[in-house]
Amino acid sequence: MNSSERIVNILMRMLRGGKIDFDNYRAIYGKSGRTFHRDLEAIRNNEDFSARYVLHYNTVQKKYYVTNIGVINSAEVLAILKILIGSRALSKKELNDVTEQLLESVATEDQSNIKTLLTTTSESYIPAVDGLIFPRVKQFSDWIIAKKSITFKYNGVSNGTNVLEAQVGVPLSMYYDNHHFYIMMYLIDADKTFLYRMDQFGKIVPNGKAVNVPADKRPDIGRMINKTFLLSGGNHVHYKFSYEGNEQVTLENVPNSYLSNDDDPENPDVTIVEGDLFSEGALLWVLSQGAQVKVLGPQSLIERLRKELKKTLEYYSDEK
Repeated sequence: MNSSERIVNILMRMLRGGKIDFDNYRAIYGKSGRTFHRDLEAIRNNEDFSARYVLHYNTVQKKYYVTNIGVINSAEVLAILKILIGSRALSKKELNDVTEQLLESVATEDQSNIKTLLTTTSESYIPAVDGLIFPRVKQFSDWIIAKKSITFKYNGVSNGTNVLEAQVGVPLSMYYDNHHFYIMMYLIDADKTFLYRMDQFGKIVPNGKAVNVPADKRPDIGRMINKTFLLSGGNHVHYKFSYEGNEQVTLENVPNSYLSNDDDPENPDVTIVEGDLFSEGALLWVLSQGAQVKVLGPQSLIERLRKELKKTLEYYSDEK
């Protein structure tokens, strides 16, 4: 073993939390005390090492060891981990793995404090998913970048129905909301864009070639994720609403809206707006507004609204 290999072995041992003294060094490598200190100096003087670590000597144990300076401060890591725990989006194993990796980025002296502050919440952690989520994140990331279509089965409900047969779609984007990751998917046969919960996918088979998705089937998810009503699933719809309120109030209250060309400026008490939502979110929002909003389009949303209102009225019909 040459000197470079020996120095690497010593360094890796200390980076894993081990300690070394001269007796141990001589037993393993058979070298002198002078060589031992020269090896340690080579480690201490390495610029990459000194940027992240400090070599220490314990005068009581007479052993050398390494501590981490930390590339992220403890408050940042604690905040990130608290958010992850609160999200419940990862499996317990994935949360533990991420926790350990993030702790390695913090100064050694702060790691035990962070673990103490996490103990209560991490022990009672109940994930919102049954399996591992990171492999799916990696798969969908690759498919989104490659613009490839996939043939898939979905175990959840999309657009109010549970579709049992295989579907073919192109994953467009991925985002997180309310304990789950979601995939925005363009379905080729339906020529529509739908939302799917990532952990509800069944068998997925990637197809060979890239697919160009029409621009009007690619909603601006960057704008839409700021509104909670946009994240309830269904297909992408372009809506037109009549809202009882002036222009300013309407634009503030109607999610993701802009003034429609059909708006009548002579009628300040009613404002017509348009925008983009996902169908389930749009339905929930309209139902929450009562008679203050009237749906002018699309027809599919009007029909869904009629069904829901009819069902609601049946709950309160006079019994004879």
